[in-house]
Amino acid sequence: MANLFPTFAVPKVVENGVKQENRTKQSLYFDFEKGDIALDSNGEIKTATPYDTWVQWCLKTVLTQRWAFFAYSSQTGVEMEEAFAQQDRKAQQSYIEKTVTEALLADPYQRTKRVYDFTFVWQTDGVEVTFWVNGLWVEDKKLTAFLIR
Repeated sequence: MANLFPTFAVPKVVENGVKQENRTKQSLYFDFEKGDIALDSNGEIKTATPYDTWVQWCLKTVLTQRWAFFAYSSQTGVEMEEAFAQQDRKAQQSYIEKTVTEALLADPYQRTKRVYDFTFVWQTDGVEVTFWVNGLWVEDKKLTAFLIR
């Protein structure tokens, strides 16, 4: 009787030799003010360098509530609702620092190396959080995100 299940040789996995940090491709610039893709003066879509792509990923991650959107994995976003549920501001700041750090270090391309030096400016409708992010590039990036309470 003939075999009903076909057999085949399993292909070998060949590493392409490209370093992990070079796998980040160019992307589109996102205009956070407009909430849309940025266009240049000719109406063409602006492309971002790998560094700018990482910076935009950091901002988008910090501004996304974790588990709020099915399109994102459970590793994406920060837990702001949980942070603001803490008893006092010191506990809230500690939780914000923890959740932002964890979210940025969960970068699938492993571009983020360190998140540090948080400062908090409390306002009536939320908190402005400023922190430094160290990536694969020599230059650190200072990011500010306004998180609505």
